[in-house]
Amino acid sequence: MSKYHQELYDKLRNGIFLSSMMEITDGSYCATRKEGCTMVQLGAYLAEPPAYGELPYFLPPTRKECIQFLRQECQKAKDGSNIVTCLNLATPKLEWGLEAAECFYKAGGDLIELNIHGSYEPYLQLGKLRAMVYPKHHEELFNWIESFTKLDIPLIVKFRKGVIQDYSPVLDHISNYDLFGIHFNVRNEEILQPTYDFVLRVKRKYSFFLLISGYVRSANDAQRLFENGADMVGIAEPTIKDQKYIYKIAKALK
Repeated sequence: MSKYHQELYDKLRNGIFLSSMMEITDGSYCATRKEGCTMVQLGAYLAEPPAYGELPYFLPPTRKECIQFLRQECQKAKDGSNIVTCLNLATPKLEWGLEAAECFYKAGGDLIELNIHGSYEPYLQLGKLRAMVYPKHHEELFNWIESFTKLDIPLIVKFRKGVIQDYSPVLDHISNYDLFGIHFNVRNEEILQPTYDFVLRVKRKYSFFLLISGYVRSANDAQRLFENGADMVGIAEPTIKDQKYIYKIAKALK
């Protein structure tokens, strides 16, 4: 573990973060919701240079333009603070993703979150995003994660509970890589709550720095997730209507 990793762990552990929402959590949005956060997530942004300009969430196609854009996003999000910035990133090609991650690092970003969670249909059809956890895509998934961990910027991998019944084959394998952490969305759609026991099972078996999000609606929800082993707790949708939502939960936890 590098000294930089340890400093980030110390800064982030037991913190609340603004979890990414596609087409919503840009730099300006993060700036108005960062109070009470230890980290904000930009994106999800897509690294697919030929598609740039079609929709606002595609990153600029050249290295110079991409760095400039991401630097502006980081500066907007930080708004003069020292809050940690993380880029949620999806891509159909490994080389495009690696280039975008390097651009974010050059732009002053702190962490990359590889999106193995989303449901953007064109990428799902290619076996990317959450489809990568299916056994037939494991070899590619592991190659991608290993390649991202060789970059200078620390890596978080984001998964979604319930895509496959048992994540052990995936987590067993990637525990051998130099990951900064893993992020699970554990929302239970039936009862509109986090799946607390899933967090407990993961933390009992693995030593990953564990980020958890999904239907966190109160300080009690966050506290219970921390007690079950979450190192950080993320909140997303409620901040759309209430920009002080995270601040109020963080204040109640203290």
